[in-house]
Amino acid sequence: MKKSGLKAKKNRVRRRLAGMSGDFFAAACLLFAVAVLTTFFVYAYNLLISRSYFEIKEISVRGLKELTEKDVLELADIKPAQNLLAINTDAVVRKVTTNQWVKNVYIGRELPNKLVLEVQERNPLALVKQASDFYLMDGEGFVFKKLAKGDEVDLPIFTGITAQDKTKSPLFLNTLRLLKTISDSGKYVYLGTISEIHIDDVFGLSLISNAGIYLKLGKEDFERKLEQLTLIMADMDKRGMKNGYLCIDLSDESKVTVQRKNAPGRIEQSVKGQQYLI
Repeated sequence: MKKSGLKAKKNRVRRRLAGMSGDFFAAACLLFAVAVLTTFFVYAYNLLISRSYFEIKEISVRGLKELTEKDVLELADIKPAQNLLAINTDAVVRKVTTNQWVKNVYIGRELPNKLVLEVQERNPLALVKQASDFYLMDGEGFVFKKLAKGDEVDLPIFTGITAQDKTKSPLFLNTLRLLKTISDSGKYVYLGTISEIHIDDVFGLSLISNAGIYLKLGKEDFERKLEQLTLIMADMDKRGMKNGYLCIDLSDESKVTVQRKNAPGRIEQSVKGQQYLI
């Protein structure tokens, strides 16, 4: 009885050892296969990047408005005859985005030998004054560049904020959206070109245009108030009251005040002149 029990234990040990040996052999085979494949891919990669077939022969730069292709290529610093597959795209992006006009760069490869740089430039929406200098600000409220002599821009000036302001208030962000709406839509051509935007934490937003309109919009519902202004301007045109310089107060939609004067300059509420209650 004892002999049979001992024999059974020995058999179990043998089976376990056999199973462990099989697992070890399988793991060793797997590691060997991984090593072989890794070596093959490394060899194939090195072979590809050393082939002249993939040397860069053409670089296409797209999406430029303010910068030139020469500006971007100098920043990218891509060496002649560099292999298309070996180029460090992250390094190229870092170099090109050092230019203040560049928001982002997307890099593509067109085999066998063409590199494509798609540049996304910042679109200036307004100017912000800081001390005696002006700075360009994009549609996201990002102040990205000091205005230089070579920058040919015709943009409104933001007052009530500075280039150092980092906190973007809801009023400020809504004002940016309104500016983009006015510039992108053809519905508000009667406003002319917006020349100044002023933000006040108490009184809200006011705009001055080169068409002689000083517009007070308060702190909210700007687009709805512009729709109301369209009707008001059409009504004033019918009455023959559209000439001259106008101060239109839409801060309170239930009580719209229009003041007209015949001399240029900013119109304040204290200025005497004809007033109309709409």
